Amino acid sequence: MRSVLIEIGGFPLYSYGVMLLLAFVFGLFLILREAPRKGFNPDYIYEAFIISIILTVFGSRITYIFLNWEIYRSEPLLRTLVARETGLTFYGGLIAVLLGLAVHCYYRKISALKLIDFIVPFIALGYGITRIGCFLNGCCYGHVTTLPWGVAFSLVDGLPRHPTQLYGVLAGLVIFVLLRYMGKYSFFEGYTLLFFFIFYGIYRFIVEFFRVSEPVLWFLTPAQIATLLFILTALAFFFWKRNNVSAVTGKEQ
Repeated sequence: MRSVLIEIGGFPLYSYGVMLLLAFVFGLFLILREAPRKGFNPDYIYEAFIISIILTVFGSRITYIFLNWEIYRSEPLLRTLVARETGLTFYGGLIAVLLGLAVHCYYRKISALKLIDFIVPFIALGYGITRIGCFLNGCCYGHVTTLPWGVAFSLVDGLPRHPTQLYGVLAGLVIFVLLRYMGKYSFFEGYTLLFFFIFYGIYRFIVEFFRVSEPVLWFLTPAQIATLLFILTALAFFFWKRNNVSAVTGKEQ
């Protein structure tokens, strides 16, 4: 593995951080290219981009600390908050970003759900890119396996394991394609966001069985509990919204 991608003047650039930055920059490029066609002011996109960077790191770090409080409770506050190599939780950052964008859109008097529906496929793509950083860093690895694509993580024990980080890369790309396709059939604002929660939740629930993670409720890990809530809440909102739309239009969606 290669946790430090490169050193510049003695300053290490960590693989995870580089891939996270790449995910943001590449996503911004694609979003800005389509923003005018979707009716969004590029200035708002830049603002949303800055907000998203800050809240992604802050929200994902705070969530990670909360889930691993026993490890960090005796650490100094500044050291606890600053993450250089690992220690981030995706769904914590995701929730923080969505809430932050909702506030930003309210201030700018634009539809939060419309904006989020537009950018959420790129969040899935960015997730896939960031998981490459996890793979290079050697974290978030899976259980030992005899499958031919098993990868030996030298920093763990050298045994072939499920490359669950690469499963995440593939899942991010697949979800991106699915959301872009399904967005064409959207019939209410928030449609694409709900399906993002459903697709990501299904992937994450399944992959947790292959990933080294400590269960906290029966056989369920914290991520599985969170993603079950994502899936059930998203499905409930989808059917509620579909029924409301059907009642108004008199047509079955």
